[in-house]
Order: sequence, then structure tokens, then C-alpha cells
Amino acid sequence: MKYWLLCSLLLISPLSVAQFDISGEGTVFLSNGKSQPFDFGFSYFRQDGQYRFIVGRYSLMVPSVPQKYSLALILQDDKQVWASDFINEPINGFTLELDGHELALYQDTSAVKAKGHFVLELNGERFYFDRGPAQVNFLFTEQGIKEVRVEGMFKPTK
Repeated sequence: MKYWLLCSLLLISPLSVAQFDISGEGTVFLSNGKSQPFDFGFSYFRQDGQYRFIVGRYSLMVPSVPQKYSLALILQDDKQVWASDFINEPINGFTLELDGHELALYQDTSAVKAKGHFVLELNGERFYFDRGPAQVNFLFTEQGIKEVRVEGMFKPTK
């Protein structure tokens, strides 16, 4: 009877093991006019009794699922942007598809209120640089990305 009860409880209560592997692909557009593909994603899994969180090419041990990860975008002299998570040199833009989200940075000369004419698009929604660095925040649950938010930028008025 105890054996049956134990088996029933194991079947009824699902094992809650937080793990995800989200891959993304993108392209950076360099200042010299060339483009370069890159892989960028998030993984969270248990390894050797500890939890490992991987962001792009970086890996670290963590006690639990991180609440969020911030991708920093730094506008330099209104001419180029640094996105060190993707590449260690200034860029003119990028595209990234990640878990159903589309993120793009590009210059648009018709965006006269945008510093350096740089526009960041997240799932079709446009943002312009404000003061200081911009952040694209990825918020997580135990299953993966819950939400993506842009901070440190403003939405243009129509």
C-alpha cells in the first residue's frame, strides 16, 4: 500500500526541474560596411549538482534562475553603438531573432528625433536613444523568457 501511494504521488506531482535552452541567431553590421553572423541565446540547466546559466558566449554558475538579463547598448558620439554581448567593436546595427522575439538596431535618416538616427525595434515597436545607455531586459521564468522590455530609450511620438 505504501509503495502504491508513493508511486501515485510521484505521478500526480510533476517534478519541477527548471531548465531551458533558447537559441537565437543574428547579424551585426560593422562600421566598415561588412556584416557578421552571431549566435546569441540563453541556457539554464543543472550540471554536476549546480546550476549553469549561459548567455551568448558567457557562462556562469548561479543558485537559481536569474530574474532578468540586461543587454546593454551604448551609443558613442551619435555615430555607432557598442553591443559587447555580440561583438567587441562598434557597430552600425544588428538583427536578432530569439524565441519568437525580433530585435533590430538600424539607422533611419527619417528618424530626425533619434540620436544618430539610430532606431531600436522590438517586435515592430520603435525606440530611440535617450540619455545614457539603453537596455534590453530579458525577464525569465523557470521555463524561459517571460517578457522582453526596453529601458533607457523612448518611444517616438507619431
